[in-house]
Amino acid sequence: MESILSDFSRVLLKPKDENYKDSLNTLHRQLSEELGHEYPAADHFVFNDELLDFYASLKGQYPLHLFTTDIIQNHPHIRPKLDAVFDNIISASEHGLSKKDPAAYRFISDMIKKEPMEIVFIDDQLSNLEAAKSAGMKTVHYQDDNERAIHDIKALLAE
Repeated sequence: MESILSDFSRVLLKPKDENYKDSLNTLHRQLSEELGHEYPAADHFVFNDELLDFYASLKGQYPLHLFTTDIIQNHPHIRPKLDAVFDNIISASEHGLSKKDPAAYRFISDMIKKEPMEIVFIDDQLSNLEAAKSAGMKTVHYQDDNERAIHDIKALLAE
């Protein structure tokens, strides 16, 4: 059985301000400092509901895991939506991992008890995809095109 491992920032969560180019974790920290930890996330971020709904449709058929860089996924207005879909939410920073290092993907493979070749990893960053591929995972480059991403994920799951 295959497993899905998805990135979070700029794949499943995007800034409401399309001109914002910095890290979503950076924006989250700034907003937390200015407005408090429970600031209204929906005022600043938007979920990619189409892709999130696709993942939810796979629940029960495939294990679903989220691999994120830092902490934004823990915001109280964000986390419940993720917990409803994903079996595990893994933060690279909490485990001392770098998403650019193949060792991070081997760590996750061991953690979820799947061989790397049984895992489909979706990310928008080529350097992260290269590291995952180097560890033996199948990869999908998310390029802000849900239709293409869903097609590519389905194709890899059908192999």
